[in-house]
Amino acid sequence: MQFSPMKQLPNIAFGLSLVLPALVLSTQGIAQDKVRLRNGTVAEGRIESEDYNALVIKTKKGKDEKVERLNWDDVVEVTYSGAVEYQQAVNQIAGGNFAAAVQKLEAVVASASLRKELKPLAMFQLALTQQRMGKFSEAATAMQDLAKNFPKSRYLVPASQAIVDCYVALNDPATGATAIEAVSKAATDGGVDALALVVFEYFRGRLKEAQKDTVGAKVKYQAAAAARNVQNSWTAMARLGLARCEYAEGRVDQAKDAYRALVDLDVGNEVLAGAWNGLADIHFQDAMKAKNAEKLTEALFMYLRGVVEFGPAPGEGTSEYERSLASASRTFQQLAELETDDARKKQNAARARQRMEQLRKEFPSSPHLPKDAGK
Repeated sequence: MQFSPMKQLPNIAFGLSLVLPALVLSTQGIAQDKVRLRNGTVAEGRIESEDYNALVIKTKKGKDEKVERLNWDDVVEVTYSGAVEYQQAVNQIAGGNFAAAVQKLEAVVASASLRKELKPLAMFQLALTQQRMGKFSEAATAMQDLAKNFPKSRYLVPASQAIVDCYVALNDPATGATAIEAVSKAATDGGVDALALVVFEYFRGRLKEAQKDTVGAKVKYQAAAAARNVQNSWTAMARLGLARCEYAEGRVDQAKDAYRALVDLDVGNEVLAGAWNGLADIHFQDAMKAKNAEKLTEALFMYLRGVVEFGPAPGEGTSEYERSLASASRTFQQLAELETDDARKKQNAARARQRMEQLRKEFPSSPHLPKDAGK
């Protein structure tokens, strides 16, 4: 099947609900919480906790009650009932009113009436909004507070990822390493299983990678990738890191094989977007060397997968999504420069601007924006 750029490149209207780690919240009456699973079934009842290794929900059918532990690899979507104030804050974020959302989320977190299962979610959303505003130091500190206060929550790994992303954005991986060690200690002291703690090897590797220490990064990634009895998405993140290091070290064929192995996995969208971005980088470089518009278009479709198909799911990081948008913009611009037809040249240039404007609107402080993006 052949791709038609005119048909395959619609004006992307990516919903902010996909990039918010907010879970869907029902405000209708006293509806039960719901958990939609990959097998198509829905568990209904009251969510008791969202731990790093399982979601616990109490379900009731007739007079029979039972407590179910659901593996996160099997969970697609979680819907809470109630939480009107929190939902209002989420709506403000969707509307781009980050400052008002932060103010409301601070009130939600401080509320004595807040349902206890929702407090870590509200804390995570507050810190993530600060991150989107470019308040990286504040966001990293808030994520550390979340991890220390709720070391066994499902937000342990996303919070750690956000801490790493913030310090990478600040170009201060050394301080990030100190912060990650503090979170790792909090998790250890909080009773997180030793097998799960190996995920911190991934974060240590990511910070070494940011320091251009690919050899040290690979050692950490290999340890994390070899972990057993942990979420598949965790080991996949480490495999993605290994592929990036292979590419950085000039082993392009090995990197390509590693990326292709990842795109066939049923793992988190962030990993899949990262794998497609990696493949796109390889195609982009080859296309630029050959000044080949067809190969550039192939790279473009790969980058766009991280936008239209593998946008970040709730609780996932957004770095690969941001990179997809920025890279798609760059590729459109290169296509415009290679194009000889004036109409298509203008069209590709316009699409390049649209992707960058979309990134600037959704993530005004993204490190993937050009240095002069705000000027």
